[in-house]
Amino acid sequence: MKDHHLRAWLKVAELRSIRSAARSLHLSQAAVTKAIKELEAELDAPLLTRSSRGIAITECGERLTVRARLAQAQLTLARQDIRQLLGGAQARVAVGVTPMVMLSVLPAVLSDFRRSMPAARVKVSEGLLAAVQPALRNGMLDFALASRMTGRADSEFEFDFEPLRPLEFMIACRHGHPMERATRWEDIRGCEWLLNVSGGSHTEAFLQGLRAEGLQEPEHVIDCDTFGVMWNLMTRSDALIICPSGMLNVKPYGDEATRIQVEVPMPVASIGIMTLRGTPLSLAAVTMADLFRQRMASAGEF
Repeated sequence: MKDHHLRAWLKVAELRSIRSAARSLHLSQAAVTKAIKELEAELDAPLLTRSSRGIAITECGERLTVRARLAQAQLTLARQDIRQLLGGAQARVAVGVTPMVMLSVLPAVLSDFRRSMPAARVKVSEGLLAAVQPALRNGMLDFALASRMTGRADSEFEFDFEPLRPLEFMIACRHGHPMERATRWEDIRGCEWLLNVSGGSHTEAFLQGLRAEGLQEPEHVIDCDTFGVMWNLMTRSDALIICPSGMLNVKPYGDEATRIQVEVPMPVASIGIMTLRGTPLSLAAVTMADLFRQRMASAGEF
């Protein structure tokens, strides 16, 4: 399997058209078609189906696309490492971070990293688990500072997770909320809730804990997949959220919210470095990961 085979395939998979792929790659249609046929012959599997309506990617083709993107991303990292060792072009690193990391150690880590590698290009993305894992699979992220529920193992064979700090959660509301002094679950269950209900999230673990105790789930839920939206809605409404307890120690967030002291089972999690198993990090990513380890070790309460 040669590099030009993978480049041709990835462009066809992206554009869903051999003609458009050929134009984008500055090749003839015949050259792209030949590359795809050679790839199918080597894999002994159909990658495309053709009809009067155009082409469609087979299940085998979709699986190849995921792996081919990762392979190309790793080749790009290898080129960056070599250029870095030779004093050449800029290095790059892409990292996903949870909101708690973003609000605590991220500024210091970026400052440290800039001093260490001033020419490097950096990309930072919000690192909720539902977004992190697909981005690690396709090579869009080098690694992530993610939170993972204690005991969760459904992805353990696909990702490596190095726990760095425990993470505690709380039920939070804005200051002055009518239910801020509530002590019973039934008092707040009927409130509006802003929750990230994706698989593997702390919300999923929270709901499972309620079921295990025989408690009814929240009646009214708005599904939010970004921290910024969730927090801003909470501070401007009577909605409740589940968030890290350490938020109350971070300004200005601690000035905007309070903890509701209701006795219900809360998720137990860790913040740590998540990577795709068997995928080595670039030199730039290794440098940044080490800086996260150092800062997390000396950070305050999470």
